[in-house]
Amino acid sequence: MSNEKQGEQAEPVLDPLDQVELLLKKGKVEEAIKIIEGREPEEGLEELRCRVVECKCKNFQGEFEQVIEITEKIIKELEELEELVEQRGNQENNRIRIDALNEQVWALHRLGRLEDGLEKVEGGLRLIAELQELEEKEGENEDKDRKARLLNNKGVICMQKGELDEALELCKDCLAIKEEIGEKRGMVGSYNNIGIIYLKKGELGQALGYSEKALVINEQLGNKQQIARSLNNIGIIYLRKGELDRALEYYEKSLAIKEEIGNKTDTASSLNNIGNVYRRKGELDKALENYEKSLVLMEEMGNKLNLSCSLNSIGELYQELGALEMAFNTQKQCLELREEIGNNLEIAYSLYSLIGVTIDLEEFQQARDYLSTLQLINTQEENKRVDLRCRLAEALILKMSKRRKNLAKAEEILEEIVVEEEKEIIEHQLTVEALINLSEILLDELRLTGEEEILDEVDKKVVKLVEIAKEQQSYTLLTESYWLKAQLALVRLDLEGARSLLTQAQVLAEEKGLERLARKISSEHDQLLEQLDQWEELIAKDASIAERVKVANLEELVGWMARKREIIIEEKEDKPVMLMLVAESGLPIYSKQFDPTKELQDMLISGFLSSINTFVQEVFHTPGMIRRIMHDEYTLSFNLIEPILFCYVYEGQSYTAMKKLNKLITEVYESEVWPALEEVGKKGYKLRNGEIAQMEGMMGEIFITN
Repeated sequence: MSNEKQGEQAEPVLDPLDQVELLLKKGKVEEAIKIIEGREPEEGLEELRCRVVECKCKNFQGEFEQVIEITEKIIKELEELEELVEQRGNQENNRIRIDALNEQVWALHRLGRLEDGLEKVEGGLRLIAELQELEEKEGENEDKDRKARLLNNKGVICMQKGELDEALELCKDCLAIKEEIGEKRGMVGSYNNIGIIYLKKGELGQALGYSEKALVINEQLGNKQQIARSLNNIGIIYLRKGELDRALEYYEKSLAIKEEIGNKTDTASSLNNIGNVYRRKGELDKALENYEKSLVLMEEMGNKLNLSCSLNSIGELYQELGALEMAFNTQKQCLELREEIGNNLEIAYSLYSLIGVTIDLEEFQQARDYLSTLQLINTQEENKRVDLRCRLAEALILKMSKRRKNLAKAEEILEEIVVEEEKEIIEHQLTVEALINLSEILLDELRLTGEEEILDEVDKKVVKLVEIAKEQQSYTLLTESYWLKAQLALVRLDLEGARSLLTQAQVLAEEKGLERLARKISSEHDQLLEQLDQWEELIAKDASIAERVKVANLEELVGWMARKREIIIEEKEDKPVMLMLVAESGLPIYSKQFDPTKELQDMLISGFLSSINTFVQEVFHTPGMIRRIMHDEYTLSFNLIEPILFCYVYEGQSYTAMKKLNKLITEVYESEVWPALEEVGKKGYKLRNGEIAQMEGMMGEIFITN
């Protein structure tokens, strides 16, 4: 029998390099660095292996220039050793060189030196081919893993260049190798990267599928660091889809894990992403709070690239708030950091952001100066994403001059971008920007000429926006596009179509948690009800298209979409007047008057209820479409839960009114009074005293206490 006590097992002692690798996989970079710094120097190949692992740690820390310097020295020393070792040693020499190249490629990619990175990848693949020619079984899986890393890194570089189809093919080749050798951790990385590529292509269903596969494997492995990253990636997809509450749920789960394991860099990333959700929700104070927390952590970690990303988020938020000087200063800080790093791709992104801010500031010469720098980078880099931003920025500057020849040139560039994106997707969001700015140019022309042909062109652009929104499952864009379609319907004097589209937009915004957008659209619908007489006059006199465009505020809406300013809403509660429950027959089965000082009963019965029969039939035959009408100074909002039509009469804003009405309906439907209401609604007699008491209790909480 063994000397060990029964039930006890000796724990293996990990090699220091294995310990470092394990710590890095768990995101414990600082602990890994301590082991590297505390190690005794080795000799020969073993020392070079240690320095490769040190480079891996430095890549995690963002010390990319140091990684390139160290790996160049490693490769040079390996070349000097090559003639002094036997054939077996040469193979090990090549393996270390490939590992060094992989770390170097990652650093080059993060510095934006993509062509240099591709050159190093090709060198690594040639070395792999040499190893495979020897047909040596020992170490075969490790060499396949090295090849997979090279393919992965090449795929990531192609993704950064905007070559998404090639990137996808490379990452799938990498995944096939990982699956062949059964390397589950590597499979996770491939699933994540493939998911990101599909996200960039706008194929969100595929993106979600691969990200969820990564999450399942990570949960099987119990790797908290990677679980947190998978949750974060799924959150990004839901954010892009416009499902903000689900995005927030995944981000917060990810954040909790990152805080638990103490990974400050990833914690900062999650805080930034949570800020993005609140920004999309329109809760800009909460967005700024999370961005600033992220910035503090990034400053502590000292990773300049990550720090620049936090500054960029804050700069964009300031621009949305209209704090343009603060936006400019923050984006300038971001640019300066990226210039220190020397990452041309990130510099190009910053220049594009600064061009947008300086246009808003009407500092057009400064915008042109930034464009010149961006154009210079574009000539230096063979990168589709940089080229796309360069051309879009040029169009935006030309558009602001208002000279016809410049507007024509801007229109030409924007049309080219839209057509090219239909053939090859590079960045959907930039296509959306091109379409919206193109629509703004066309609307300006429509206002001046009143030509129906131009209105048809705008219609086509909006149809394209809806298509993109549906393909990407982008509910924010879809909501805005329905709103824009509603305003175009007004210009065509289709009042019912406009109201139907506004209702559709508001319902979608509410379902997806886009509360401020829902409020704004509700306010637009209220304004339309107030303007119905004006629109009827326009119809009667066959008003010109230019006049209709002005009343519909189309230019204001498209301008807001193009510049993404904060949605300004007059925060005003509705004032309850009366609640009625109406049967399908048109007869009221219950009513409650909230303000006894107003003489409403006779007016409502004689003025409204005399014609409600026809209206109720319309509501019952088109449920969910007609939700409000105006009667004198009052608004009436409706919601149909068969066989009862709930009608709420109020003064003021409809948004809060509908919230209250929907809350009441939910409570009534889930209460004991609902079966009695169903019976009453079908037979048409009035509620009994006990049921009335229950109804009034619920109403008191919702309409009076609130």
